[in-house]
Amino acid sequence: MSMRKDRVNIAVAKEIAEELAKVAEELGMTQYALANQILGVGLELLRQGYSLAQIKEITLFYKVMIELESVPVPGRLLDRMITDMAKENPEVVHRAWCDAGRMLAAYIKAVFGDLEKAVELSPHLARVVPARRFEIKAKGGEFSMDTVGVGYSIESVQATARAVQCLLEELGYELKEVVTAPGILRVKALKK
Repeated sequence: MSMRKDRVNIAVAKEIAEELAKVAEELGMTQYALANQILGVGLELLRQGYSLAQIKEITLFYKVMIELESVPVPGRLLDRMITDMAKENPEVVHRAWCDAGRMLAAYIKAVFGDLEKAVELSPHLARVVPARRFEIKAKGGEFSMDTVGVGYSIESVQATARAVQCLLEELGYELKEVVTAPGILRVKALKK
């Protein structure tokens, strides 16, 4: 004997219904099945305390991380690797982090167009990076970054500073101030 689940009709905007039909067809699903899955996942995330805006932004952040081929590494492990490598060859560390900064700059240009649009993600990035303070601003040709807790060692902070420097240079900014100390990185730059 088959048990048919009760169904309830709900109203949505015409554009949403059309997009649902299109995506359901592309996925080889019924609109009913797709709507149930979308609503089920969305409701579960809302119950976990996420807002609708956070859900959208988390998925965008996840997309960026996948496209950049980012790998999650525990902060203390990464810090130790940087410190150990910097003792052996600091130039190799700085070059690698500079390359990473340039790669991120190319991604920002391709996906966001400019740094100011990309920085709109920073409040969400701040929730995922292991930093106690992570403030980035880019507006009107001025850039500032104020972070606390971005590394345990001076070598780690200096590597991050090098990545930020190369990113900014690649995006047409000129560094005006860089402050590094264990766990602290502050950067100010102006658009050329």
